[in-house]
Amino acid sequence: MPGPLPVAGRRVSLQYALLSEQSLPALARAWLPRLPAARRARIERLREAADRAATLAGVALLAAACRALGCGFDAASLEYPARGKPRLPGGPQFSIAHAGGLVACAAVAGGCIGLDVEADGVVDAGRLRLVLDAAERAALAAGELAPTDAWVMKEAVLKAAGYGAAQARRVRLRRGRAWLDGKAYLLTRVRLSALHVSWLATDGAAPALEARHARARELI
Repeated sequence: MPGPLPVAGRRVSLQYALLSEQSLPALARAWLPRLPAARRARIERLREAADRAATLAGVALLAAACRALGCGFDAASLEYPARGKPRLPGGPQFSIAHAGGLVACAAVAGGCIGLDVEADGVVDAGRLRLVLDAAERAALAAGELAPTDAWVMKEAVLKAAGYGAAQARRVRLRRGRAWLDGKAYLLTRVRLSALHVSWLATDGAAPALEARHARARELI
């Protein structure tokens, strides 16, 4: 394994919200017109209204995170590469995740960051074993690692690195840290909801994390 992680943490803004089914019309009015045309079209093609609302709420939370970090934000300048992470030129690195009505965005003005959330208990241990190594399977069997946590941690690291879920087997989890392609990541559990599991992956020491629960009306 590589050497220790860097000593100094960085300031991370973590903004999150719980959405209702009534959120979509107001979010669409507020945010769809501001996005690049290709992104608007993709959001409008999403079949589920909840997914459309969560995607737009993620943009609103990114705007709030940028404000918290003292960075400018222009939704029209967001870039969505066919492969790799979305980015905001000149802005912070960010990661957006949503599941079961919870939407969250983490942003850092330097380094890389990955955030993932999932409803607690939804990951099947049997299927998960396909993406675990021997040490991770042993931790799962001993009750030291919960299936949903293991998956969410791996997803957070993949998001930080800009990889898709198909690469989950390459992530190695070891007691609060992870390694991918020889690079170390610190894993931080963030408790955003009693019904969800949420993990943050950063490429530095423990981040100076500032979490804020945004009310749905603040996203408009």
